[in-house]
Amino acid sequence: MNNLSFRVIPTENGQWNIFSPTGGESENICIDYKALKAGQAVNLYYELVDCLGWEFAENGTYFSDAKDNFNYQLTSIVANSGQSLIVSISSIIPAHALPAQLATELANNPDEAVSGMLSESADYEVNFRLVAKNTTNQEPTMRYFSQDPRVILQDMEPH
Repeated sequence: MNNLSFRVIPTENGQWNIFSPTGGESENICIDYKALKAGQAVNLYYELVDCLGWEFAENGTYFSDAKDNFNYQLTSIVANSGQSLIVSISSIIPAHALPAQLATELANNPDEAVSGMLSESADYEVNFRLVAKNTTNQEPTMRYFSQDPRVILQDMEPH
């Protein structure tokens, strides 16, 4: 289960509809890390459907929470004339999370070197937003950002 596909319909009222291939809504995508082979990436494929005048913009994603981003790498590619987006989560390292106190210390002291111990978190949330533009909009720099399609890497065990 390392390749997942979704249909996306952005709306100008700010809400996005993201559906799995079976038609269910896909706000929380849970991935069992133990089911992946070592070094295997998780690929999420998003397709705009029935969206005349819409396309994914820039690199298609806005990374909205970097709390555990050194435990994985998030990359995205816009393809198919803006109608497709591929989001890959790779370089997943289990059981190496930033404790809340260390994350706060890093955020509060951007000009200082900081050290701290990592914790053995069981779940990681990978938070990002999809970015699209409406090509029929008169404002060329207007962008629409989805609600977070939360990807949760679960059941990570220390190695």
